[in-house]
Amino acid sequence: MVKKLRDNVSRVKAASPLGTTVFVSLRAADVLWQYAILQRGWASKLIEQLGGNSVGLDHVLDPSTSQLQPYYMLVILMSLGSSLKHIVTLLYISEQEMPAASAFVIAVFNTLFNSLNTILSLWSATSRVPTTGSWFDLLHSPAVAIGVGAYLIGILTELVSELQRRTFKKNPVNKGKPYGGGLFSLATNINYGGYTLWRAGYASATGGFPWGIMTFSFFFYDFASRGVPVLEQYLTERYGEAYKEIKTRVKYSLFPGIY
Repeated sequence: MVKKLRDNVSRVKAASPLGTTVFVSLRAADVLWQYAILQRGWASKLIEQLGGNSVGLDHVLDPSTSQLQPYYMLVILMSLGSSLKHIVTLLYISEQEMPAASAFVIAVFNTLFNSLNTILSLWSATSRVPTTGSWFDLLHSPAVAIGVGAYLIGILTELVSELQRRTFKKNPVNKGKPYGGGLFSLATNINYGGYTLWRAGYASATGGFPWGIMTFSFFFYDFASRGVPVLEQYLTERYGEAYKEIKTRVKYSLFPGIY
């Protein structure tokens, strides 16, 4: 018996005022939460209670202003970018319903993942914090430099590809047609690839390359074994030969030239 694939999102096109409110509120609150666990020392205390060593307070806060040092401002900015991307997607791009239960689960999942990144950025065994509090010194860490680069490329790839698809679908001429142009001409699910990349970059910049590789592997496996198959089954059933033609032309699913 073939195991039925699980789809984590609804494919029903409908408004969801309650779900939208829940999702936007929780994703916006994530940035405040990440700032609080850094600035108030909650994450550092958790590490110490678990028997680990946290980086020194002078690496987290500027002694003269009690504001976050550049590296930890970068951590907050990555959290902010992830929240803004998700909020823009729901409010401007997505046409599917967002039930309140799904909104809660998805938002909490992202906050937990971001919180783990924040905690690892403070744990002395994994933190990429530079020895001095300078923006320029962040570039001396390969994990931070490459991680931030992957984060920016990934999140922009995800956002731009979805905006291109939205523009195509909003044109009445294209009603009932699948989209295989723009960045989607490079990979049929390039937005999923972009998400995987920016998640891995975020993880590398906060917890180092081992954590970045683990994060990449987790999302890549989930998309390759579940997310892509279930979406392609839906698109094939919805668009038939038109989508099969795109699949014939576009050889890759997540990353151009790789998979």
